[in-house]
Amino acid sequence: MNRATLIGNLTKDPDMRQTQSGVSVCTFTLAVQRRYADQNGEKQADFFNVVCWRGLADNCGKYLTKGSKAGVHGSIQNRSYEDKQGTVSYTHLRAHET
Repeated sequence: MNRATLIGNLTKDPDMRQTQSGVSVCTFTLAVQRRYADQNGEKQADFFNVVCWRGLADNCGKYLTKGSKAGVHGSIQNRSYEDKQGTVSYTHLRAHET
């Protein structure tokens, strides 16, 4: 079973767009703080790329902004792609409406 639930903060405003067929897509990065501090006593965070579709995408684009706390429930999918800056990303969380 592939289910993940994460709570964190958006690192920047969500990116809203539509596919050629008019389906809403919203993407954002969620910073999730780790439970324990590192050797220097500092809290670390993991960063997850989140993709939402259709009505959920519309709601995320409308209500979320940089710094917003968000809870995401979905499935993790491993994918590899290179963005415009040449950074390769490997994993994203596909959010589900519940």
